[in-house]
Amino acid sequence: MAFVKKEAHITGDLIVDGSIEADQIKTDSLTANKFTGATQESYFNYFDGQSIGFSTYVTLHEFDIPSTELDLVKGRHIHVDWYAMISTGQTATVGSTVYLYIEVEVPTDAPAYRGIGFATHHSTLSGYQRVYLEGNYLNKFGVGQVGGLNSYRVYKNLHYVEDEPQSELVVNGTFSGSLPNNWTAVGGTLVNTYGSFATIVQDSNTDRAYFYQAVTVEAGERYLFSGQNSSLSTATGELHVSTSSDIEDAIHSSGNYSSSSNATHEQIITIPSGVTTVYVMGEVTSETSGDEHTFDNFSLKKLMNKTYVDISTSGGTVVGTQPTQIYHHPFGSASAGTWAVVTERRASIRTNPYNHYFNLRADAYLGIERRNYKCRVRARHFFSGDTIYTQDGNVNVESRMTGEQHET
Repeated sequence: MAFVKKEAHITGDLIVDGSIEADQIKTDSLTANKFTGATQESYFNYFDGQSIGFSTYVTLHEFDIPSTELDLVKGRHIHVDWYAMISTGQTATVGSTVYLYIEVEVPTDAPAYRGIGFATHHSTLSGYQRVYLEGNYLNKFGVGQVGGLNSYRVYKNLHYVEDEPQSELVVNGTFSGSLPNNWTAVGGTLVNTYGSFATIVQDSNTDRAYFYQAVTVEAGERYLFSGQNSSLSTATGELHVSTSSDIEDAIHSSGNYSSSSNATHEQIITIPSGVTTVYVMGEVTSETSGDEHTFDNFSLKKLMNKTYVDISTSGGTVVGTQPTQIYHHPFGSASAGTWAVVTERRASIRTNPYNHYFNLRADAYLGIERRNYKCRVRARHFFSGDTIYTQDGNVNVESRMTGEQHET
């Protein structure tokens, strides 16, 4: 009986401080700071010699985008440079239009869409719905349309915002009305000054005098904390964020501000693991009875990275009142096996006498994928009775890793 080596399994996390060498690594999820090897592929194509008559579609070049190396999911990008000459045979200038197209054959052996993520409604615009996804999803969009599984919508204004402040979490951070409403004083007296400032006054004891408010937060998330000092003060003061009502547990302290300061203190804070409540505080850093420091505009806001996009509402909205899965359709509603125009470039050209040379460029980002694509470059023009001759052209195809290996 032949000896068979049993596979070894590890349950839990494997942390390696060094290198791993293997012909194959199979996993549901792999995170690393740096990959080497088949992370980016680049392929060059060259074409020339084609002539184009009036109002005729002519295929300048056909090519394939190869399946990605190691079957890795990568962002797929096509760049086309076309150099051409139009011969008019006359001294007069002539004006008309030239078109350049990048086309892809819609796959027949797999769905031509990919999930982007769960989008949330943000606002309603004229003819569009603005939605956002939490995180950076830019690489999951591309040419074509977005929508549900069977709905196709044009989109615009795709952009990413990092560290966007969310809704205010501090209640009455402007200190309007009577105090200590919403706030708690420790070691001193909290009073309202001029109806819009909070003043903490040291009492006759020598302990620390401060005020605080408890705020619910999420562990591991980033928050923007800010507060303003006022020159109405008679002593130095400090702002804190603590994990308890005890100032000694502060995870952030601003340092002393002078009694004459009107400065605003601002700091991004990452909430420690296991912490679900923090306490925003203002302290008068003097042990002298009657000394005081005045504050205003306390704020704590969660920071969130978001990808925004405006999706057409023609045919109805795609995202409902609850977060909704949206999909990228690089070929829109085009049928499998047909050619879909993924990029169209149009140029209005007025010629020089006799011969006129020009250049057109086109780009197409197809989104993230690992499969091969059949592609072509086509052109046409509307210079009646004239011919365009290709001088030369090239196609650069790039595939690069985007960190989406969990995608199917």
